Amino acid sequence: MRNAVASVFLILLACGPARAESPRVLQPPVALQVRAELPPLADTTDLKFRDFFALPIGPRGLVPSQRLLGLAGQRVRVVGYMARQEQSSAGMLIVAPLPVVLGDEDESFSDDLPATALYVHLADADRDRSVPWMPGLLSFSGVLRLGAASEADGRMSFVRLELDPELSHAIAAAR
Repeated sequence: MRNAVASVFLILLACGPARAESPRVLQPPVALQVRAELPPLADTTDLKFRDFFALPIGPRGLVPSQRLLGLAGQRVRVVGYMARQEQSSAGMLIVAPLPVVLGDEDESFSDDLPATALYVHLADADRDRSVPWMPGLLSFSGVLRLGAASEADGRMSFVRLELDPELSHAIAAAR
């Protein structure tokens, strides 16, 4: 009996744990890639993640900065990393100031998503598209929207970007 148990254990050890299929990776369209300093965009303000909330954080928690509030409804450009998720949501992606991995079953919504996360929504024509993860530093531009909103992945967002249609179409075409 002891040999049978040892044999089963060795077989299981040799096979290794069952692994879920790894998520697809998409080579970012050239229009999103950041390889050097970005030239200014006409009628677009560069917004940095550090400008999302007033510093220092006070006893009432995070408070939107005056700069963020002043840019609501305007065209902005944000540079960051696409959050890697096990399951991507159709029509949106999450951008963070540093590389993060989200959605492990054991973490649920208490994952590593920073408070300064930006939810990027594709243009209406591409809203049914699921966006595979894109590595590297990326540049996103579009109209900034603020206010609490429920997202398709079950999270709540406060800062969102309605992606420029040409960038949205470039992502959809790169699939």
